Amino acid sequence: MIRVKGLKKAFGDHLVLKGIDYEIKKGEKIVVVGPSGSGKSTFLRCLNLLEKPTEGEIWFEDQLITDPKVKLDEIREQMGMVFQQFNLFNNLTILKNITLAPVKLKLKEEADEKAFQLLDRIGLRDKADAYPSQLSGGQKQRIAIIRALAMNPKMMLFDEPTSALDPEMVGEVLAVMKELADSGMTMFVVTHEMGFAREVGTRVVFMDDGQILEENTPQEFFAHPQNPRLQDFLSKVL
Repeated sequence: MIRVKGLKKAFGDHLVLKGIDYEIKKGEKIVVVGPSGSGKSTFLRCLNLLEKPTEGEIWFEDQLITDPKVKLDEIREQMGMVFQQFNLFNNLTILKNITLAPVKLKLKEEADEKAFQLLDRIGLRDKADAYPSQLSGGQKQRIAIIRALAMNPKMMLFDEPTSALDPEMVGEVLAVMKELADSGMTMFVVTHEMGFAREVGTRVVFMDDGQILEENTPQEFFAHPQNPRLQDFLSKVL
């Protein structure tokens, strides 16, 4: 589904990504872990060109999306994005937050119907007319996830979706993500939640200093880490 070749990203003189080659197949759940500042989120944000790569190619379903002529909006519609900080519109109701983008593309009734189905799926139909300020952090993030799903994306990108949440709210967001994974959605998740990586990931990736240092199945990744830097990292977080 995605092929990355020679991806580099610099901010000024600081090279954050140092030449990444990677492939994501349809239906995979790729979970990326690593210390802060390792380039995880920058890598993710390059995949839908929220960050423009300094060098390299990104292919999405055999289309070169780093080509300047590509229609970025059409690509981003196919990649749902969930941010750390929810990014809901505080002046719109929950229903309007979910239907804002779909309504531009299809009938309002159809968009509303889909929104209510998604709200039912996460048990928050009663919040349709509420505003984001009236919701808990966990509820906001669950809304952010289904807002992305309302566009019927082909894959989902998650940028540390639980890191801004109180600890007791993390579980309700991870539960929605697990259900999404079980439904067959292709997912690329940057997270500090090692339990989620172990349980849901088809592959776990360790990044440090702008590079992928190790990748494996969750079982091998956690039970038999090879790279000394990964061994050190896991000894501190597990």
